[in-house]
Amino acid sequence: MSLFATDRLWAEAVVLEGDRQILRVQSTRDALLCLKNHWPAGGGPALRTAKDICERGLASDDDPALARHAFIEAAKEAGFRVNSWTG
Repeated sequence: MSLFATDRLWAEAVVLEGDRQILRVQSTRDALLCLKNHWPAGGGPALRTAKDICERGLASDDDPALARHAFIEAAKEAGFRVNSWTG
């Protein structure tokens, strides 16, 4: 089964605001696709960590909150404005 055939919904969506885009992410699969397809070039260590945690989260029973937290850290590293009630 492909990683993209499964998903882990988050308790709360994360909305990222960039210079020319707004991205709403509400699950581990959404986050991984966003990290792979809509991310600024030249990502740092938080990007690599977030990708790894999202991939592992889709293939295991890891708490989806781990992927959400890693995604938010990668978004901050990339310079997105992060909008979320639970940060």
